[in-house]
Amino acid sequence: MNKDIRHLISKYFKESDLSPAHAALFGQISQLLEDKPPAVPESRVSTAIFRQLQAALNVFGICEANDVHKTGIPSLIAMARRLKKECADRIIRQQKLLREMKHLKTIQSLASAGSWELPVTNNTLELPGYWSDELYAVLGVVPGSVDPISDNYREYVHPDDRQYLSTEVDKAIQVSGRYDIEFRLFRAGDPLQQRVVREIGELVRDEASGQSISLIGVTFDISDIRNTERALFKANVELRRLFNVMEDVFFSVNMEQHTLLQMSPSCVQLYGYSVDEFFRDPDLWFSLIHDDDKESVLESNKRLSKGESNLCEYRIHHKNGQIRWLEMRITPTLGHDGLLVRIDGISSDITKRREAELALENSELKFRSLLENSNDAITVTSEELKFVFVTQSMSRMIGYSVEEITGTSVFDFIHPDDHVTVNGLVSQMQENPARPIHFEIRFRVKGSGWIWTEGSVTNHLDGDIVNGYIANFRDVTYKIRYRKALEASNNRLKKTNNELDRFVYSVSHDLRAPLASVLGLIEYTTSETADENVLQDLGMMQGSIEKLDRFILDILDYSRNVRLNIKVQDIDFRQLLTEIRDNLKFLNVDKPPIRFDVNIQEESVFRSDEGRISILLNNLISNAMRYYDPGKPEPFIEVNISLGQEGANITVKDNGIGIEAAYHQKIFDMFFRVSEKSNGSGLGLYLVKETIEKLKGRIDLQSVPGVGTTFNIFLPNLF
Repeated sequence: MNKDIRHLISKYFKESDLSPAHAALFGQISQLLEDKPPAVPESRVSTAIFRQLQAALNVFGICEANDVHKTGIPSLIAMARRLKKECADRIIRQQKLLREMKHLKTIQSLASAGSWELPVTNNTLELPGYWSDELYAVLGVVPGSVDPISDNYREYVHPDDRQYLSTEVDKAIQVSGRYDIEFRLFRAGDPLQQRVVREIGELVRDEASGQSISLIGVTFDISDIRNTERALFKANVELRRLFNVMEDVFFSVNMEQHTLLQMSPSCVQLYGYSVDEFFRDPDLWFSLIHDDDKESVLESNKRLSKGESNLCEYRIHHKNGQIRWLEMRITPTLGHDGLLVRIDGISSDITKRREAELALENSELKFRSLLENSNDAITVTSEELKFVFVTQSMSRMIGYSVEEITGTSVFDFIHPDDHVTVNGLVSQMQENPARPIHFEIRFRVKGSGWIWTEGSVTNHLDGDIVNGYIANFRDVTYKIRYRKALEASNNRLKKTNNELDRFVYSVSHDLRAPLASVLGLIEYTTSETADENVLQDLGMMQGSIEKLDRFILDILDYSRNVRLNIKVQDIDFRQLLTEIRDNLKFLNVDKPPIRFDVNIQEESVFRSDEGRISILLNNLISNAMRYYDPGKPEPFIEVNISLGQEGANITVKDNGIGIEAAYHQKIFDMFFRVSEKSNGSGLGLYLVKETIEKLKGRIDLQSVPGVGTTFNIFLPNLF
């Protein structure tokens, strides 16, 4: 039999109730639908089947005209198919209704929501109505165990809320037609288990008369939502106490020359001292550190020589006498030889934050105030790296509102190239919980690209309140851009230095060699002629070439002083001065002899760079010999050296022509010469000063024209 006909029989009949006539009817319909001719004559079968089909269609409310002309196999097939379609449509509608009822029940269960309907009689709810199984579950009772009437429902409502519920229901029935309220109720069997529900009711009216028929609605159990909201609010209040106001000071230091390159003006607020005072005394920052913290700061800064960034906290003495806490973050720069050449850092005043941390247990209000007034951004992210808390300062920093940030993934705001960095931070925090991890990450700015941020993040997933990753960071875009510009500048400088090295090499090997050849030719020519004019010209040529050679040697000395590292060794001044005197003995062969006195007092071994000390003494002594006073009967040069534990005090004194006071501040400038008649290169005293600074020493000058010149030098002992 056709499967659709069999389904129809099973749906509307029982096999025991199916009469032979009906069985024959369905069999014949099945044959028609399967295009199988019936076994009886067509005219007799079609008339009987037609009437039976017509009766079956009437059951569905479809009336067929009693037209005998409709008999016949084609008409019967058409009627049978129409009957089949009506059966199928009714089955589909019933299945759809069942699915919708199942979905509604599932939704109510998942949402902890129960539906209900109560008849309205004379504007009251006195008659029994309908409660869904989910409503019984909200009340904590077995479905059907309590009659679905209004009075029974009110027994579960909190006594303080019953009047409120009754008032809203009456208002909906008599005036508004609807209500949407929250109230408390108790679950059956546990009068102490208070729940919060939201109930929405809607009045149903008769379309014709406008009379109230029933009140239908739904009741949601929102206890978990309200509890979560209260817990979140409490967590937000606690988290806002973690914030602190910091005023940052940026600085850069040249570690090779121990000189300050840059200091931001905010140092006045942080330290009490001006930028000029820091430039005048590069060690001022260290002298301000509390004595108890100096050792830890020095120990922490040892990481810089390894190329590792450093973060430390310590106390300082402010100029006004106050003790302040500082947080110092330093990034080192190493040269091509692996030595520390520069540091860039930021010092922040964290005094208030530290005081707040110490007073947290006794002053909740103070801690909240610090949180709300901080300039740094503080965030808390979940284990899934979603923002659960952010401060207003982060909103100001990147332009997105707190609401736009909260609940989103951190990866929505972090530069794609930094996602790997974030994953690395998570791994470090999992390995070292509660330990701050330093980071530099780019954040998206609303409508204007990216900014660099710097800060630290700590794992507090196991905390009772926070239960997340706490990050504290600030906008350091200007610092990163400055650092990158500095790196580019350093690269260009390295390239220039390499080119300079090649140039110096060329000067040393390609220029001095031809000069030596020319000097040899001059000496040979001098020995082969007695012509006074020729000898005079050759002498002038020799003097010019020797002057050029000395200039080249000065350039080579300057290059070595700048480029070579300091080589520390024991210094034998007696031997050093003997070698210098021997090298200069032919400098004034055509002039009266100059007395050369040396006095050395040795109380301690002196260690420094012998090559550089030789350069500075050679320049000072040769200058004294060149600019002696021919009018004095006994020209002299005195070198007095006193060696102590701290270092060497060196005095080079002569009774030469002296230097005008107006030139005292200029003679150490590169290429400066007192007059065009000076026969020096203008590099000698400049090289002396540069060499002394390289050795961390100092030089002082006293000179009177016609009396003489004295240079006082101090060089520290380099251990």
